[in-house]
Parts: sequence; structure tokens; C-alpha cells
Amino acid sequence: MKNIFLFITTSFIFFSCSENSQKTKLLTFGSFTIQAPKDWKKINSDSYDSNAGIIVTKNNDSIFYDYGPYSYSLEENVTIISRKDFNELLTVNPKADTTEFIVIDKNTNREDFIKSKITYQKVDGYRAKILVPKKVGKGMTGIYIDSLKTGPIGKISFNLYGTDLPKQSQTELLKVIQTLQFSH
Repeated sequence: MKNIFLFITTSFIFFSCSENSQKTKLLTFGSFTIQAPKDWKKINSDSYDSNAGIIVTKNNDSIFYDYGPYSYSLEENVTIISRKDFNELLTVNPKADTTEFIVIDKNTNREDFIKSKITYQKVDGYRAKILVPKKVGKGMTGIYIDSLKTGPIGKISFNLYGTDLPKQSQTELLKVIQTLQFSH
């Protein structure tokens, strides 16, 4: 009876592990690797001074990456301005382009207009900025590392991100971020 129990337990563990290992694959990008869902596909670009490209998810969502001196820092470019400052701006420059401005009252919380929540954590030993949308499907999901090393053309940064991702792709990307390994 003990042998049957041991056999069943061992078989369960073996098949659980082998099933899990087939759900992901190692994607190698030269300067870094990730453990990604097996149905993600990488598309290399012809970038001159960076290791940059696109990964396409099972749902055809685009995940962008850039390892190089000009990696986008994943800042939200939202111009939030008070009603008072807005009126002063228009007085000084009546033809100012204000189409991208968000005009708020003094009692309004500016954070309500930022789409992503930012946290910081260590990933492969580096301090990383992690972005997660406050609302799934609205905002950026990703990672930015400001300085991995200094190369011949300056500071080397890294990002890996997607915009307006559906829940499945967002969850997968956040798991992938935790598997990042850089060539040291």
C-alpha cells in the first residue's frame, strides 16, 4: 500500500512539473533572458545602438523592450494644470496648444488622473520601477531599470512594457518581469 501511495505521489509531482515546464519557454535577447509563455513570439528590430524589439503575445498584444542608452523611462506624459494656472497661461499666450492639458480645481486629487501605479522592487539585483495600471486595460504595465551599467555610449537602461493590455496579457507580463535575468 505504501508503494502505491508513493508511486501515485511521485507520478503526480512528475507530471505537474513537466506540465508546468511546457507552459513557458526561455527567450534569449543577448543582453537579457526571460521565461515567457510558450506562445509569445519575439520580433527583432534593426535598432542601431540598442537591443530593442517587440514581443507578440497569444492575444496579439505588443510588448516592447529596449536595452540601451535611450530606453523610454515609462513616464506618463500627463499635463495636469490648475484652473488658475490655465487662465494665466491663456492670458499670456492665447494661442497655446492646450489640447493635452487636464484642467483641475484646487480640491481635485492629481493622482486620480495618473493611469498607472508605480512601485519599486529588486529584479535580478537591480532597482526597478514597476508599473501596473490602476484599471486593467487602461495604462502601462512594465518595468524600467535606470542604470544596468555604463557602456561606450553612456548609461545603459532597460524597459519591457505593454500599453492597455487585457487582463491575461497583463498578468503574464508581470510574471515574466520576475524572471528577467541580465548578462553581467
